[in-house]
Amino acid sequence: MWKTVLAVGLLIVSLVTLAVVVQIIGLWDWAGPLWEQVRVLPAIAPHVERYELGQEESARLAAREQQLAGWQAELEDEARALAEERRRLEDEELQLERRRQELARWEEQLAARESAVRLLEDEAAAMDHLRSLYAAMRPQEAARILVDLTDEEIAVILADMSPRQAGQILAALPASRAAEVSRRLGL
Repeated sequence: MWKTVLAVGLLIVSLVTLAVVVQIIGLWDWAGPLWEQVRVLPAIAPHVERYELGQEESARLAAREQQLAGWQAELEDEARALAEERRRLEDEELQLERRRQELARWEEQLAARESAVRLLEDEAAAMDHLRSLYAAMRPQEAARILVDLTDEEIAVILADMSPRQAGQILAALPASRAAEVSRRLGL
């Protein structure tokens, strides 16, 4: 007896397996008509309807999840692009700060040079004024005052005077000093 039950059980399992395989590979659609038959039964109809609504909701949720995944991918791409843009802007800001510092250094150098130029211009104006004073003096009086200056200072004062005035003042200086100042004027 147990052999018969085992044989019938194996036969039922193999027929069910065959039916499932045939349904899956699409050779025979036995589930569709069976489902339609079961659907109209009053006791099962509410459950089938609930199952179908669940299937529709599941499909709608899957579509929504796919849409959200697409949006998430777009947002991640935008986030990467924004991060790259931020890095680029930070690099440019750093370069701009370096340029500002360099410009500040140049401005400081320019201010120092302008100050030096103004100082030299003031010294040149003072020297021109001093030269005109010595040129207005008589050569002997100018030589008496110039003796207390260095040879280089005397050469600078005499350099832009007329040759006649410079010669008269040199003649009034002591000979050794006049020779040294002459050498400096000749260079």
